[in-house]
Amino acid sequence: MAISLDVLASFAPFNTLNHEYLVQVAEKASLREIAKGAIIFKRGRPFPEKVYLVSGTVDLIDSGFQVNTINPASESRRSPLNITQPTQVSAVAKSDVTLLSVDSDFLDLVLAWSESSDEEADTSGVSLHDDSDWMSSLLQSPLFSRLPPANIRQLFIRFKAQKVQADEVVIKQGERGDFFYVLESGSAMVMDPAGKILAALRPGHYFGEEALVGDTTRNATVKMITPGKVMRLDKEDFRELLQEPVLKFVSAEDLKARGADLPPYQILDVRLPLERRSQAVPNSRNIPLNQLRNNLKNLDDAVTYVITDDSGRRCDVASHLLTQAGFDSCILRDSAQYYSGL
Repeated sequence: MAISLDVLASFAPFNTLNHEYLVQVAEKASLREIAKGAIIFKRGRPFPEKVYLVSGTVDLIDSGFQVNTINPASESRRSPLNITQPTQVSAVAKSDVTLLSVDSDFLDLVLAWSESSDEEADTSGVSLHDDSDWMSSLLQSPLFSRLPPANIRQLFIRFKAQKVQADEVVIKQGERGDFFYVLESGSAMVMDPAGKILAALRPGHYFGEEALVGDTTRNATVKMITPGKVMRLDKEDFRELLQEPVLKFVSAEDLKARGADLPPYQILDVRLPLERRSQAVPNSRNIPLNQLRNNLKNLDDAVTYVITDDSGRRCDVASHLLTQAGFDSCILRDSAQYYSGL
């Protein structure tokens, strides 16, 4: 059931959003009918959505069994019934009720985008950023800071602009990757196959590189939230100017000869545990590639990560992920020769 913008704007914080963002929330929001006596949510439990009372009566019951009754005449009904996460009250439908429901993660992203846009606008409503800002943001990233100046010049020459509309899918999970993208203007979101929002993208953020590095299909979908523009680079230019210059290789002999004044290193194996059972480089740490991104926060930026090359293209992807996250990394050549010890 669709919800009107007027009804949506009667709740907080939707009443603070401009029309563009309000439309996006309306498309994601849903109206739910709840029968009298049903438990809407329980105290102390995580709840993935923000819910608002549209019609009917709800009892909010705290840990001391104190009851706060909410109905359409209550001023507090403009706020979500579950303000905190996890919830500090239980909600029970005292009558048949209609609820407005919005995914909490999506709402957080919209508010962040909206507030960021407010800060970036002057009193006339015109953005203070010019077209060079996406370039500045890009050059400040760890990945691009390691490129030779000549490569950077060529990159900006070879980028091609593409206008995109709100709700347009820029890349789709499962498709082959042909381009590397940088968001020049607008906002977008990264979603998994189930439609869960994984990340928010703003001008200067880049995406689509993993499929190019690993020569695989896209592992997520990127969809625009607002109209904007992307800068795209084809696969061959990406490999020539961006991938190959930042890949570094090392041999076991070079590792042994490392001086004491250099940062310590850790050998990283990004294969699946099952693949390591028969052979693995001694003293290597196993973080499968599909878990590496989530483990970046647990890595030490004072350590150089040496990735074994027995995982095929996965080692290239792992090195790229580490480099773009600001870590020093390199690939161990001919890892199979060193299964007996480094």
